[in-house]
Amino acid sequence: MENASQPKKSGFLGNYDAHLFWPVTIIYLGIIAFAVIDPTAAGVTFSAIQRFVLSNFSWLILLTGASAICFALWMACSSRYATVKLGAKDDKPEFSFFAWVAMLFCAALGTGFVIFGGAEPLYHLFTAPTITDAGHIGKSQGVPEAIRLAVVNWGLFGWPIFAVGGWAIGYASYRHNKPLRTSTGLYGLLGERCNDTFFSKAVDVLAAIGTIGGVSMMIGLGVASISYAFLILFGIELNAVGKFTVMLCLILTYIISSATGLARGMRLLSESNGYLTLGLLAAVLFLGATPFTYVANMLLQVTSEFLFRLPQNLLWTDAGNFEPREWSGTWFIFYILWNVSYLPFTGGFIARISRGRTMREYICGTVLVPLFMTLLWFSIWGSNACFEQLNGYLPLYEAAQNNPEQALYILLGSFPFGTVLCFVAFVCFCLFAITTADAASHFIAQQTTQGTTSSSLPMRVFWGCLIGFTGILFQVTGGFTAIKSL
Repeated sequence: MENASQPKKSGFLGNYDAHLFWPVTIIYLGIIAFAVIDPTAAGVTFSAIQRFVLSNFSWLILLTGASAICFALWMACSSRYATVKLGAKDDKPEFSFFAWVAMLFCAALGTGFVIFGGAEPLYHLFTAPTITDAGHIGKSQGVPEAIRLAVVNWGLFGWPIFAVGGWAIGYASYRHNKPLRTSTGLYGLLGERCNDTFFSKAVDVLAAIGTIGGVSMMIGLGVASISYAFLILFGIELNAVGKFTVMLCLILTYIISSATGLARGMRLLSESNGYLTLGLLAAVLFLGATPFTYVANMLLQVTSEFLFRLPQNLLWTDAGNFEPREWSGTWFIFYILWNVSYLPFTGGFIARISRGRTMREYICGTVLVPLFMTLLWFSIWGSNACFEQLNGYLPLYEAAQNNPEQALYILLGSFPFGTVLCFVAFVCFCLFAITTADAASHFIAQQTTQGTTSSSLPMRVFWGCLIGFTGILFQVTGGFTAIKSL
């Protein structure tokens, strides 16, 4: 699926498109230099741009998220398109359904699920405007709403956007013999020139830069959680050198995984992590002090309120105030923008692993299954965290305000076999960091090597190292706020 008209360079990194590789590298290194040399100025600059976008285009951002959801559901229910395959008619899926879904989570938002499973409902319980307006701040009556808001953030505004982007890229690539690149998703607008215009090149460059920044932030969160796990499990407080060492070990593991290819290394790690996280979820459900009936009732109520308030889930703008409160931009709008920054990476990666799936199966696996898992995950974790907090058993909200992963380990540590469960969470963080870097490096390597799915190992390692060390660098230098705003 390569385009012979693209300029190729050969060397240690293999064949690559110089018109994409060097702009991405130079621009991103410039951003890193700015954020490291003067993190305060970088944070102020990027935050000012972010505030401008939030103040003036929140309505458009919400409409974008809602449109993606409506479009995905329409395609899945359409008698004309539901049976259309992502690929040729005789193509078969490369991965089993469980392996496929596990790879989706490990490539996208798995780290955030584990970190914020209990912490985010606590944030909402004490700060969300809808809970404030109802007079339920910090009360048991506000718990269902707090969990519902977490489900909206993690289950509603991300996966449909990823699914639409992945289908746009994959369909044009597999059906029209185009390279597996972000600009290929513009085939419906630009036709055969979707990869050749200046606009197309700009899309590919921005997609790669957005992927590095977004994934670096997630890797940084993961390493922060791993560092805290070292303190809890082994009594070791990691300094900057220790964090770099941890990242180096993760990168070495990632190199081994990447060298074996997606079909072996990443599939095996993703499946293993899928079983571990499901086991962790079962432990939270059955081993905690929270009554099972409370969790079951919470799951049913949150599900019903989520479904029956779906229009509000999609289009809530805090219009009851002349100036929308900060919470909306910090959560709803920020999550949509964060997911949009992930769109090229997740869309491209989903297209790579979804060949042979019908539209109905594709939407089920990329939208409905993740939504169901989000409802299950945040209802169980959120119920436990809020129950422990409101009954005065554990100071989880205070811990979450410092670092969300602290709330995770404090909660798990209070269970029977708490040390074992904390160690399982630690392993999950490590595996998520490895698989996320693996998937992201595959995607960026595709962007810079004419869309080939068989880029050289040195090229993938280069991008994986850049992603990993960027996350650590911003943790150490204090430029994390800048990269988050970017």
